[in-house]
Amino acid sequence: MVNKYVIMFILVSVLILMQNADSFAGHEGPVTPYGDFCPRCSEYGNCKSNMSHDESKEALINYYQKKGLDVELEKKRGRFIRVKIKDRNKVVDIIIFDRRSGRIRSIY
Repeated sequence: MVNKYVIMFILVSVLILMQNADSFAGHEGPVTPYGDFCPRCSEYGNCKSNMSHDESKEALINYYQKKGLDVELEKKRGRFIRVKIKDRNKVVDIIIFDRRSGRIRSIY
C-alpha cells in the first residue's frame, strides 16, 4: 500500500509545477537586459539631445526588431515613454524608455 506522505508529496509537486508552467513557455532569455541603452546614444546614457517621441519610437522599433519583437507605445509623459513589447501579439515585456539618456528599463 502507498504511504499517505508519498501521495501528498506527489500532489504538492504537481500543483507547484502547474503554477509555474507558463513561466517556462514563451520567449527564451531576457527580452530586455537590466538597464540597457538605446543604440542611438552611448553606452553610458549620453544622448546629444532629447529624442522626440517619433525618434524614440523609431529607435525602439529598430532595437526590438532585431530580436523579432514588436513595439506598442502605451504612454508618453514628459521625458519618459512606457512601451509594451510584444511577441506575436502577446506582451512579453513592459519597459520605460528615457528619451534624455536613452536608458531602457524593464518594469514587467
